[in-house]
Amino acid sequence: MPVRVQVHAAIWVGGKLVVYRHVRGGRERVSLPGGRVKDRESLTTALEREAQEEIERDIEVGDLLFAAEVVSTASRQDVVLIFAAHLRTPADADGLDLIDPTGPEASTVLPPVLGDLANCRDGAPDLRVSRWLGNLHDSNLA
Repeated sequence: MPVRVQVHAAIWVGGKLVVYRHVRGGRERVSLPGGRVKDRESLTTALEREAQEEIERDIEVGDLLFAAEVVSTASRQDVVLIFAAHLRTPADADGLDLIDPTGPEASTVLPPVLGDLANCRDGAPDLRVSRWLGNLHDSNLA
């Protein structure tokens, strides 16, 4: 079974998280900025590239917050890594799509980690400790 690596950014702006909205398979999807790591690409380079593609902003990748896996019946396995990140220029926050991680829309965001991220705001002590989240099996994470 091929293993793919995905990286995502938790970017806090004014107590909310930056999300990326796109249409896939005829459905709107909401996700943390990020995506798959290409062959011979570092994790941080992949995350910087994906942020530029999706939210059109330069970011600075910080600490690893969460690691998880997605093992599905579709003969695939993904390793999912969520990093803290910051906008390189704080003024770049204008025009970004933001979501309250404890609000009603939070359950629609992929990967499904906003409940965990709600406890990890900038400066919180637990930002320094990465956590394993286990299998986030969700067919929407492809």
